[in-house]
Amino acid sequence: MKKIGFIGLGAMGSPIARNLVQAGYPLYVTYHRNKKPAEELQEKGAVICHSYQELAEAVDVIFTCVPDSPEMEEVLFGEKGLEAGLKQGHVIFDMSTIDLTLSKKFAKRLEVKGVYFFDAPISGGTKGAKNATLAIMAGGDQEIFEENRAILEAIGKTIVYCGSNGLGLAAKMANNLIAASQQVAISEALSIAIKAGIDPDALYQVLQGGTAASPILDAKFSSYLREDYTPSFKLELMCKDLNIITSVAKKLGTPTLVGSVVEQVYHMCKEEHGDKDSGAVALFYQEQAGVSFKSRKG
Repeated sequence: MKKIGFIGLGAMGSPIARNLVQAGYPLYVTYHRNKKPAEELQEKGAVICHSYQELAEAVDVIFTCVPDSPEMEEVLFGEKGLEAGLKQGHVIFDMSTIDLTLSKKFAKRLEVKGVYFFDAPISGGTKGAKNATLAIMAGGDQEIFEENRAILEAIGKTIVYCGSNGLGLAAKMANNLIAASQQVAISEALSIAIKAGIDPDALYQVLQGGTAASPILDAKFSSYLREDYTPSFKLELMCKDLNIITSVAKKLGTPTLVGSVVEQVYHMCKEEHGDKDSGAVALFYQEQAGVSFKSRKG
C-alpha cells in the first residue's frame, strides 16, 4: 500500500486525512498552523514529520490543501520544501484552489524532476470532507491519475479526470462562480419578495417546487430560515476564489460581466461576515433591505 503525505490540516484537510488513515493508508503529516490536528492524527497512527522535505522523502503520494498560491509555492519550493525531498515518480495532488496559470507553472517545474503534479481541487464543503463524498476534479497525466484513483475514492465520491494540468482548476472556477452567483441571486430575490410581504416559509415552499429549485437554494434558504451561518465554506475564502476567477478570466480574455459584480458584492460583505459561511451574503441583503429571512414558525 502506498505511503501518503498530507500537508494542510485545516477545516477541509483534517477530515480528508482522517479518511485516508481509516482507509488503511500509512499517513505522514507535518505541523502547519496548528499542532493539534497533526497530533490527533498521530494518535490514529500517522507519523509527524518536521519538514516538508522530510515528508517527501518518506512517502509515495502527497496531498496538499493550503489557502493560496504563495503558500503553495512555499510548500513546494521554499527552504526545506517538498522539492528538496522529491524524486522521480513522486505524485502530488494539490487540492488547493489557486491560480491555474501558476499551478501549470508548478507542474512544469516539477516535471523536470520526473514528478507528477495534479491540480485536484475539491468541492463539497466540510460535510463532504468528513463523509468522504467530495467531488474531486483533476488535471494532469491521465495514466498516473488512473493508477491512483483508488486513493481518491477513499476521500471522494465524484472523481473526474478533467484533462491536462490546470483543467481541474478550470472546473473548480466554474463551480465556484456558479455557486457564488446563485447565492447572491437567491439573497437578492428573497429580499425583494419578503420585503413585499410574503412569509419566508411560504416562499421557501414555492421555490422548492418551482424552476428556481436547486441544491444551493435548498441548503442555503433552509439555513437562512434557522439563522444558521456556521461556515461550511467561509465567505472570506469565496472572496479569494472570486479574485482568482476574475484574474484568470482577464488573462484568458473572457468576459466576467456577472462575475465582477458578484465579486464586488462578496467584498462588501467580507469585513463584517468574512468568518461566516459563504451564504452570509444573505445577511448583507437583509441589512440593506431591512428584512429578515428567519422562519416565523414557532
